[in-house]
Amino acid sequence: MKIFLVKMMRKRENTEKRHNMKTKKKESGKQIKKNKNVMIITTIYVLCFSIIAGIFAYTRINQYERGVLEVCATQQDAYVQLVLDQINLKNNRNDEQIINDILGTMNSSSNKYWTFSKNQSILFIKDVLETNRYKGVTTATYYDSKSAARFLNSLQNDKVTHDFIEINNNKYVASGVAFEYKNQTYKLCLLTGKGAILDNNSYMQIKIQMQTYVIILLFVLIITAMYLAHSLRKMQKKYAASQDTIAQLNGMVSKMNNKLLEKDFYDTRNNVWSSSAIMPFLDKLIARDAYPVTFMHIACVDNSEREKFIARANYILDKNVLRFAYDDRDVVLIFVGMNRRHSRLSIQLLMEESMQIMYAMTIKKKDDVDKLRIKYDET
Repeated sequence: MKIFLVKMMRKRENTEKRHNMKTKKKESGKQIKKNKNVMIITTIYVLCFSIIAGIFAYTRINQYERGVLEVCATQQDAYVQLVLDQINLKNNRNDEQIINDILGTMNSSSNKYWTFSKNQSILFIKDVLETNRYKGVTTATYYDSKSAARFLNSLQNDKVTHDFIEINNNKYVASGVAFEYKNQTYKLCLLTGKGAILDNNSYMQIKIQMQTYVIILLFVLIITAMYLAHSLRKMQKKYAASQDTIAQLNGMVSKMNNKLLEKDFYDTRNNVWSSSAIMPFLDKLIARDAYPVTFMHIACVDNSEREKFIARANYILDKNVLRFAYDDRDVVLIFVGMNRRHSRLSIQLLMEESMQIMYAMTIKKKDDVDKLRIKYDET
């Protein structure tokens, strides 16, 4: 029956392969015609993709720039909070003392400086010279842009916040806080020029590297795509010219697979028969005088344990040991050419503590098979 199935499967496979080969030859001719313009089409697609990728990379770099500014702004917020805590250490300072003892000691420049105001009047900007210049000026005059005015008006009591503002056509990262001191409302701000942060050598170096990498990657992508398109056309031509060779190789592989399939049908390592096949196998072995034959029934705790036993048996037991599934969880082994003592020794590595040999018998004559038939014959 198995030989018949093998022949039927082999015949069916050969028929399908011949049909597939004819279909592939027809399709290959059509495919070559379609791929004549594949290089041009691929180049257009790659150029479009490169433009989109370039735009995406540009937005990502800008997003990275925004992230750097946010990190600097957060650090700046902590600095403003520290100065506010210094001011609140004493509750008897006047405006001049706050300016001279605290704000006046801070390093200031055109790119980074402090502003300090009470109610709507400016008390301090950057340094003494700049403060005298804006003496008597309101905060609305200095914070004249919409973004600057919005930031100043949004300051909350004892809560440092930051924003990106513009003053006199210069862009700043501003951190500020409003606070009550001696029943007066004050506003303390620290302004850092956006250009001073972004012109930092390490940041500029990273930004230039990112832009360079993006350009190189896009260039490599275009060249690679064009090369692959050209290679694809060459492969299509070679493919069309090598159909006969492939057909021969497929035929050889098919024959080898069929031989291996036939071998697997009879390989005891790859097969576990049902319990109904126990007695027919024994009868055939006795008919061939394949003595001694050892019959062994092994009880397992559950089906999972039986599967583990059979899996390990594939590596330890040789092809002269037949394997059968018995009941829902047990295993029956038939050792051809081995007595009971040698059979027990060969399965020592396979046995778990929970397993048990229920019955073992060395068959030396036909009467011994008849004894087993009473218990194990399921035909």
